[in-house]
Amino acid sequence: MTGPGKTLGGEFLRYALVGGLAFAADFAALALLVSGLGMHYLLGAFFAFMLGIWVNYRLSVRWVFAFRAIGHRGAEFTLFLIVGVVTLGASLALMAALVDWAGVHYLWAKAVAAVFTLLANFAGRRLLLFTNWRSRLGG
Repeated sequence: MTGPGKTLGGEFLRYALVGGLAFAADFAALALLVSGLGMHYLLGAFFAFMLGIWVNYRLSVRWVFAFRAIGHRGAEFTLFLIVGVVTLGASLALMAALVDWAGVHYLWAKAVAAVFTLLANFAGRRLLLFTNWRSRLGG
């Protein structure tokens, strides 16, 4: 990959675009599960988030990051998922606070939580999975 994709800013821009696509899949699935199928919003948010993680992973490894630290795709996806699950917990807590305590509609709460999730996921995934620490540390 050449050009802006090699810079941290370029990767973040691409990640934000990929995150937007993953968010659209997540958001649509959440609306369908809750409003269409009557699922509780937190359970629906979990399943919708899992769809979003899959979309995000597939696009991130193909288009966003210039370097992949882990050669085994199963291990890479597992770590990608772990970062997502950690941020999912924080996202669900934020959604619950906004919906149950502040009276915000669940879809608006999801949108607010998504901003946190975008930043936290990019930072965690970039540091754990897509940084060449060997070259940065002089090895």
